[in-house]
Amino acid sequence: MDNMKTGQLIRDLRKEKGMTQKELADKLHITDRAVSKWERGLCAPEISLLEPLAEALGCSVLDLMAGERTAKAADSQEEARTRDVLHYSIQQVRRRVRLTRRWWLLATAAVVLVLLLGGIALWRSGVLFVVARSTSPDGSEEVTVYSKDLVSGGFGLADATSLIVRDDNGVELLITYGDHAFQGLWWAPDSTKYVLALDYDGRTYLALAWLEYSFERNFPAYLASAMAQNSDLNQYGWTETDGQPDIDFQFLQWGLDSQSMLIYYAFTGEDDQRHDGYFWYNCVDGSIRAVLELSDR
Repeated sequence: MDNMKTGQLIRDLRKEKGMTQKELADKLHITDRAVSKWERGLCAPEISLLEPLAEALGCSVLDLMAGERTAKAADSQEEARTRDVLHYSIQQVRRRVRLTRRWWLLATAAVVLVLLLGGIALWRSGVLFVVARSTSPDGSEEVTVYSKDLVSGGFGLADATSLIVRDDNGVELLITYGDHAFQGLWWAPDSTKYVLALDYDGRTYLALAWLEYSFERNFPAYLASAMAQNSDLNQYGWTETDGQPDIDFQFLQWGLDSQSMLIYYAFTGEDDQRHDGYFWYNCVDGSIRAVLELSDR
């Protein structure tokens, strides 16, 4: 098909019919810009438009394909064969479009499924909820902290903190603190223990983990017990709630001996006065030394 000859024929036949480009375009349900491009020879009509275009212009499909009017009426059998070829071509194009569309739908569905399964796997593994990673000074232990409950598998607890402790042999220990939010973790210099700070209902909870013995202490209870035996601290007394001393503790740092720790304390005594300060606590023998009370200054 010669685009220039076909375009000239379309323009001539349109004018003979007394139609504007827009009127012809409306008959074919296309834009008048498309008709203009045909008539200027910039492009040829699509295969699916040849038959309705021929009917609108009162010519044969063969005329449009040849780009000129034949001297006599086109052979009806040849015209019929041409239309059959067009119909077959149109059906093939539509079939390819359907197959392509189906392929894209299947590909899109597969991608969505992979992303969904990947997201579920990441969710279940807890990777999306890692808030901290900490390695012991000698590199033998690693603690990964998660902001969700890994024990239940569904991450159902609000503000839960889970820890996976992994040694250099690949052995893992999973610990979960329900309804606690992570604050910090500090390793002892000898890598045998760490202190974990968590927020629970607006107060700081401290846990002391001894890796060499595989057990953990409720650290505030031990600190309160040591304070009760220290004459510099027990002279004021303190209130209790549900049998637990109302004393706030904050861990500050480890001593170089990996036994002593610098602790900040604060409580309201039986004298209704606030008492706070610092002391060094030995986690092996449970003793307190070097008490510095700030409220006395």
